[in-house]
Amino acid sequence: MTDKKKAKRIKKEKYQTEEQTEIIRFVKILVAVIIIVLGVYILTRIFVTKDLLNDTNTPKQTTAGQINYEITNIGSMLNKKEKEYYVIMYSSENLDAVYYSTLASKYSQNKNALKIYYANLDTELNQMYVDADKENLNPVNLEDFKVSNLALIKIKDNKIEKSFNTENEIATELANK
Repeated sequence: MTDKKKAKRIKKEKYQTEEQTEIIRFVKILVAVIIIVLGVYILTRIFVTKDLLNDTNTPKQTTAGQINYEITNIGSMLNKKEKEYYVIMYSSENLDAVYYSTLASKYSQNKNALKIYYANLDTELNQMYVDADKENLNPVNLEDFKVSNLALIKIKDNKIEKSFNTENEIATELANK
């Protein structure tokens, strides 16, 4: 029986040209490469991204992005569109942060209230302006501006007009308007 198989193989090979043999070899290599690439892809989906076996029928929860135009950075506080406004600066981690926010909110409810922007002293962009020892709320240029832990700045025509750095001064300024 093995002789018959050999004879069949010889007959098959006899009728194939060298080009046909190369094409068959190329197709086999191509199929092997495709299988390897698909295997790597499937393994990546299973072990790296871990999303192949997850249930994709459940809708993903997404949060709509929002821009809060009432928050500003100290470096850009002089570049607002209003002619006159306040910027209140405090640390959001401060225990009195809610009090300062309430003062500003109550003031904003007044009929002739100026716009109030909030600057969080804890953000990375504002850290360079925080210095408890060398507070400078009325600098010649903004690079020299320093705030300790609380301030209310009144800005008019893109320049600092008044500054307040105690709770009483801030409460008085916002209550009088």
